[in-house]
Amino acid sequence: MTTNYLTIDIGGTYIKYSLMSEDFQLLEMDKTPTPARMEGFLSCLENLVETYHEQIAGVAISCPGTINRKTGFVYKGGLIPYLTAIPLAKHLENRFSLPVSVLNDADAAGLAEARLGQLAHASCGAALVLGTGVGLSLVHNGHLATVADLKSDNLFLNPIGQSLLDKTTNSFQDMGAIFGLHLRGVKSLIENAGSAVQFVEQASQQLQLSEADGRAVFEKLQEGANSDLSKLFADYCREVAYLILNLTSLVKLDKVVIGGGISQQDLLIEQIQDSYREILKAEVSTPHLLHSVAIEACQFHNQANLIGALCFYLEKYTKS
Repeated sequence: MTTNYLTIDIGGTYIKYSLMSEDFQLLEMDKTPTPARMEGFLSCLENLVETYHEQIAGVAISCPGTINRKTGFVYKGGLIPYLTAIPLAKHLENRFSLPVSVLNDADAAGLAEARLGQLAHASCGAALVLGTGVGLSLVHNGHLATVADLKSDNLFLNPIGQSLLDKTTNSFQDMGAIFGLHLRGVKSLIENAGSAVQFVEQASQQLQLSEADGRAVFEKLQEGANSDLSKLFADYCREVAYLILNLTSLVKLDKVVIGGGISQQDLLIEQIQDSYREILKAEVSTPHLLHSVAIEACQFHNQANLIGALCFYLEKYTKS
C-alpha cells in the first residue's frame, strides 16, 4: 500500500499544499492566501494537518528563509517578517504526533530538480527560483551541495588567482570586472529586482489592469505591441541574467534552471537566455573570467518546492 504525505510550500503570497504519494504523485493540490500575522499562519497550518491527519504518515514543509534542516527551526522567514525564531517542526510534531520536516524553499526546488528533474544529470547545477523573492539552490550529483562538496571537486572558481598565471591579463582589471559584476548582482538582490511577483505587479499597473494578472501580462507580451511593457520585461530578464552571470563567475556550473510559476512561460526563458548571451558578448575585456552555462526552465515549475520538500522528508526519515 502506498504511503501518502502532506506537503506544504509556504510562499509570500500563497501557501500551496498537496497530498502526495511516496512516489511523488500529486493526489490533491490547492492553495490558500498566506496570512498576514503569526496567529493566522499557525492556525492555517494546523487546519491543513488536521484535515489530512488520518490520510498521511508525515508532513513535509518548504519554507522561505534561514532554517535548521535537522531540527526544522526557522530562524528567519525571508520575506515573511513574522517568521522569526519559530520551532515550526517541533510545534506541529507536538500538536499532531507526526514526523515533520522543514527545508528552505529554494533548496526544495533544487532538490526536486536534482533528484527527478532537469538537474538529475548535472555534476553541479543551480536552481534560481523566481517568486515573491529570489531563491537560490546549488546541487551536486543529486544532492544539495555543501561547501565541502564544491571544494573537493574544485568547483569554486578563482579567476583572480588564475589570471596571475596568465601574463597577458591584468589582475587589477580582473578584480574590477568581478567586483563590478558582483555589485550589480548584490544591488539586484537588495532591490528584489528578480521578483516575479514584483514584475507582474508592475506590468499589471502599466497595463492598467484591476489586479495583478500574470497570464494577461504575458498575453500582451506575446502580442509585442506595447513597447513600454516589452522594455520592462527586457529589463527584468536582464537582472535575472546578471544574477546567473554572478553565479557562473563563482561556481563552475553545468546548468542553471529557472523555477517558480513564472518559469512556465517560454518567453521568459528565451529572453533570459538572450540577455545572458548579450551580457557575455559585452564582457569582451575579460572573457577568461566567464564561462557559458545552459539555462532552462525547471521541470516541475511551481510544484518543485512541494516535490523537493518530500524528497528531503524521505531522506530524513527513511534512511537506513
